[in-house]
Amino acid sequence: MKTFLYTTMMLALCTTANAQSAYDAQNMANSDLNGTARYIGMGGALGALGADLSTMGNNPAGTGLYRRSDASFTFGGVFTGNAGAMGHDRGRMSFDQAGVLFALGGTGGDLRNINFGVNYQKKRNFLSNFSGDLNLGGGSQTFQLAEMATDAYYDDNNFGILADHTAPMRNATTGELVYDGIFDDNYVAWKDGVNKDFQFIGVPASSSNYRRATYGSNSQIDLNLSANIADRFFAGIAVGIYTMGYDREAAYSEKTDYADYTIRNRYHYSADGVDVKFGVIFRPIEDSPFRFGLTAHTPIWYKVRDYNSLSVNANTIYNHTIEGNWTTEEFEYNFRTPWKFGVSLGHTVGTFLALGAEYEYSDLPSCKYYYNHSKGYASDFDPQNGNIKANLKGQHTVKLGVEAKPDDAFSVRVGYNFVSSPFKNDAYNHLDYNSSFTETDYTNWKAIHRITFGLGYRYKGGYIDLAYQYQAQNGDFYAYDYEGNYAAYSETGAVATPTPMRISNNRSQIVATLGFKF
Repeated sequence: MKTFLYTTMMLALCTTANAQSAYDAQNMANSDLNGTARYIGMGGALGALGADLSTMGNNPAGTGLYRRSDASFTFGGVFTGNAGAMGHDRGRMSFDQAGVLFALGGTGGDLRNINFGVNYQKKRNFLSNFSGDLNLGGGSQTFQLAEMATDAYYDDNNFGILADHTAPMRNATTGELVYDGIFDDNYVAWKDGVNKDFQFIGVPASSSNYRRATYGSNSQIDLNLSANIADRFFAGIAVGIYTMGYDREAAYSEKTDYADYTIRNRYHYSADGVDVKFGVIFRPIEDSPFRFGLTAHTPIWYKVRDYNSLSVNANTIYNHTIEGNWTTEEFEYNFRTPWKFGVSLGHTVGTFLALGAEYEYSDLPSCKYYYNHSKGYASDFDPQNGNIKANLKGQHTVKLGVEAKPDDAFSVRVGYNFVSSPFKNDAYNHLDYNSSFTETDYTNWKAIHRITFGLGYRYKGGYIDLAYQYQAQNGDFYAYDYEGNYAAYSETGAVATPTPMRISNNRSQIVATLGFKF
């Protein structure tokens, strides 16, 4: 017979349904604190202070404060707080920024400067690792898989291969495949003798282990135009071009009284996108350096390509050894991030001290997946977009920074950066039985706290900046989620979704910027 484990996995890979979720949506929509060492060292709080190449991607009016041309590049390393997993290291070197701005001068009168710049910046570094034994409290991933297989069994209008649960499975991608079951009939199926109802059931796990590594990056190039009007009003616009590559590798293992198995998953997507950013900075009092800024970022419109691959290895007490490998075809679709709005404050005390503060809001529930209908896709993403609205919430970002200059050559910087959790308290990863997404785990990440420190040295027309950033973030990890659609789903009775395991996504970053004014 076919165990529900393989039934569910094969159903996942037979369908053309997509693998997207609210968890991947927030992953594509969010960004790191990255850029020049000065920008990082001040916690990103340069929206109203300006005069830094990284402000092109935040408040494009910030480059309007330049009076001289500027060029710089930034490199460094990122190090996760966890040991490497899935054959990947815990740290990597990174090229984070390179840009140039040309101060073109003004036309006389109130138009003091028109500036044009181009800046490359790493928007997101996806490096993370996690590995460890799980405490499921007598539960099992097979409970969720059993529920999904039962859903498929009763939806045999769409999946007639389940009309007889002992029939061979047929996979449209890899040809006809026949699998031996992991468990005996007594432990995988339950039938009501009166109502003739059929149901797959799970088997409690005696031990389980999980390993995961993510890597890749989202990079942006901003084309920026800004203007300085009477040293009182600064305006800017930037067009952002994005290139993203993301990989996730995971291995989930369980051991029961009847079998042990490992499911290895790999999920990859690449994307190209574009957005437009608008910004202004006002200096309301003529004889005061105090100023405030306003920003608005359109959604980033991405074209995404992704695929999943899966391998299963199992050994049973019935002397069955089962191995299989499957890969979905590359799938294309579109994704839209939310609008983002921000307000910032800046003040300087002579040439000695600069203070910056900034607030941003991103309406994450408005993220949206959609097909490119010109390619002939007739389906839509209503379930996935409904899942986004049900599980994500508006995200708040606060940036604070201070720069002190004991003399004209040296600078000392400190900053703080806070990003609220993107998830609602009861968020969970809904996994349809006909999804090509085969990972049952998910993590509800909490708020991000970043503390930064930086040093700067100016000499003639050049400068060297250094920065260190520490990020602290915790999350609740769930190996699976049982939605409770059936009253009896394990041989021991109802077993709830396991208590979440607290994990961390702490990491450190060290960067150096080399630049010169001309």
